[in-house]
Amino acid sequence: MPDVLTYYLNKIERLGIDRSHGKPAPHKPILLLAVIDSFEQGLIAKNQIEPSPQIVESFLKFWHLVSLEKPRIFLPFFHLKSDKFWHLHPKAGREQLLQMTKQFNSMAQLASVVAFASLDEDLFTLLQRADAREVIRRKIIEVYFPEQAEMFRAVIAENQEINQIENLLLESAENKNADASKTVADMPKRNIAFRRAIIRLYDYTCAACRLRIITLDGETALETAHIFPFAKSYDDSIGNGLSLCPLHHWSFDKGLFSIDDDYKMIVSGNFEESGNEAFLLRNLKAKEIYLPKEKPFRPSLTMIRWHRENQFQNYC
Repeated sequence: MPDVLTYYLNKIERLGIDRSHGKPAPHKPILLLAVIDSFEQGLIAKNQIEPSPQIVESFLKFWHLVSLEKPRIFLPFFHLKSDKFWHLHPKAGREQLLQMTKQFNSMAQLASVVAFASLDEDLFTLLQRADAREVIRRKIIEVYFPEQAEMFRAVIAENQEINQIENLLLESAENKNADASKTVADMPKRNIAFRRAIIRLYDYTCAACRLRIITLDGETALETAHIFPFAKSYDDSIGNGLSLCPLHHWSFDKGLFSIDDDYKMIVSGNFEESGNEAFLLRNLKAKEIYLPKEKPFRPSLTMIRWHRENQFQNYC
């Protein structure tokens, strides 16, 4: 009887791949690479892999290395069940529909029926170990992407570094060490980690108007704003970030609104606006901003006070 790791390496080497177009379809192995990436980011804490924007985001990192076609993650998310270690779990009341379905046509359609996928418990346990993840990942690249191996390794190394930086930013916020973000020399990777952490902490929601737009293709309208501008502070600490829609990002940077020490919005009276009442900035006055659930990840009052004194005051 082979050991558990060898057993799953053999299973992965023999995935049921569509070869009708002349070369093996990359969908299933790329989904498995995305799952491994999600484990490393700490996005999979229990044996439930949801058809979420986060898994799509990880999938797209690898997809664009091998194909110019439209990525259709709903295909492997559904069909990987035929390899017997990937199991689909329907949403309540959708059990019969999932059983009868032969194929989904979009990620939104799949997500309306499938609550999550789970792995064999033995495989789930393996993927919680960094050494096992690396062995499995090497096998996937060796078998399915030998010609692009160097590109895959470069993207994986970059992803791992960004994950480490994001974890550093989060740990620094929990330990109240705001200066830790400045110890990361690689500014582009630091900016990516900062943006990803802020957007996720705010659950893809605008802190000002609470607009939440995120597609199952992994796209969002939200932007990451520095409270104390990065060009002046070089500060990518979590406490210096806000998740804002483009309109309120611009308004915040221009000082048309700021935030008080109770996290309520204060709005300047020194500008004109008109239009649909639901979108007017003045109607957000005195409303509490949307905040991360855990207090260490909320905006720094020091940064907010700086914004009030240096950005907002010019418009009062």
